[in-house]
Amino acid sequence: MKNKIFPSSILVCCILLFACDENDVMPSYAKKGSTTATVASVTASNTSPLAGQSIKVTLDFVNPASDPVETIVLRAKVGAGGYTDLQTFDEQSSAKDVEISREVTYVTPATPTTVTFEMVISSQKEYAQINRTSISVK
Repeated sequence: MKNKIFPSSILVCCILLFACDENDVMPSYAKKGSTTATVASVTASNTSPLAGQSIKVTLDFVNPASDPVETIVLRAKVGAGGYTDLQTFDEQSSAKDVEISREVTYVTPATPTTVTFEMVISSQKEYAQINRTSISVK
């Protein structure tokens, strides 16, 4: 028995072959910088504190030996305002490849609002790693 090529199968092959477009050439890019991501978190001891109450803000991170952390900055933003630096930690002499924990006491604003805490981790790379958490002051 001979194999026959049906005209419809030739038509399907031609459609598939000619229907494929070439991909457009992507524009070139310029590398702006790099960052090192490490395991990190910022947490508050109470996510719904009362106005004027003291809470603990905990910064946990692993200091990678491949790109050691230089500084950790804890910043806070009250409501829609801007960020304010609360405390800076110099981590240049900290142990490498271990979990490190820092704790800061924060007194909440006197009025109900939202406070956003930002942990900024800087190393030798151009861009910092940022972790955030928020609390709702009642």
